[in-house]
Amino acid sequence: MIALSCPHCSNSRNVIKHGVNRSGTARCRCRECRKTFTPTPRNRTLTPDKEAAIERALGERIPQSGIARLFKVSRNTVRAVRKRGRCG
Repeated sequence: MIALSCPHCSNSRNVIKHGVNRSGTARCRCRECRKTFTPTPRNRTLTPDKEAAIERALGERIPQSGIARLFKVSRNTVRAVRKRGRCG
């Protein structure tokens, strides 16, 4: 068990580890209310290196769907990088 308190029911005795989320931070589960939570959530932000690589690929006129597949990001992320105005 972990020394955390549940944000839902404020119980601190029955909190256990429950895996990791997509950003790699730990998930926890309260045995009392059976709800899961992340004690210290972290945003899944785009690194500057990956953003620069996406911009270069956009400059090479590669389709956005291909760029999204190549860099394992969503098409909306590619569109957001394009929309920031730094590339064509």
